[in-house]
Amino acid sequence: MIAIKELHKSFGGQPVLRGTTLQIKKGETLVIIGRSGCGKSVLLKHIIGILQPDRGTITVDGQNVSALKGKDLVKLRMKFGMLFQGAALFDSLSVYENVGFALLEHTRLSQEEIRGRVAQSLESVDLAHIEEKKPAELSGGMKKRVGLARAICNNPQIILYDEPTTGLDPIMADMINDLIVRLHKQLKVTSVVVTHDMKSAYKVGTRIAMLYEGVIIAQGTPDEIRNSPDPIVQQFISGAAHGPITDKRQNGAVSYE
Repeated sequence: MIAIKELHKSFGGQPVLRGTTLQIKKGETLVIIGRSGCGKSVLLKHIIGILQPDRGTITVDGQNVSALKGKDLVKLRMKFGMLFQGAALFDSLSVYENVGFALLEHTRLSQEEIRGRVAQSLESVDLAHIEEKKPAELSGGMKKRVGLARAICNNPQIILYDEPTTGLDPIMADMINDLIVRLHKQLKVTSVVVTHDMKSAYKVGTRIAMLYEGVIIAQGTPDEIRNSPDPIVQQFISGAAHGPITDKRQNGAVSYE
């Protein structure tokens, strides 16, 4: 479904992705783990065409993302749904306008059809009948679920999740994990989840890949990652303060999401 090959990206001369290579299979839930600021979100933005690589390619269904422009890029993006890290709702718009945004902007569906899709999407995330509310009236967990409803409203083939449990209490975080698993089964989509929350990674992932210093250093099933012999992987998943990751990282190093 998605092929990432030798991807390089730098910001202000600081390398973030250094030849990242990864295959994402149709229908799987791939979780990308790694320290905060290691470039996981940068990788997601390349997949959806928000950022352009310095070198390397990303192909989605055989299409080179960086070669697409204008309407062709919009058409490709309609295959995606994305849950942004902070939900990224438009404060001035209602829940209905937020959830139906892509359909309102990029399709010729009638208002009645869009209202039906929005209602169905909100019901899927257990938030029925809140279409007229504004984001300011919602809790953090509700905002995440509205963001998730927006991500699924255009019936995407691929859903990207950027730190879906960040900023939530453990109970609400587990509810979001349950929703990700449930929606994956219901919608039969390909999912890519970026997180540093290992409880979430083990629960939602069919496969896990670790990004470290701009490259994928390990990938496998949750059990294979849990039992990885790599000391870098083990330090990360155990959350140990000392080990090869912290020993190598320089003080004051710049990090990028």
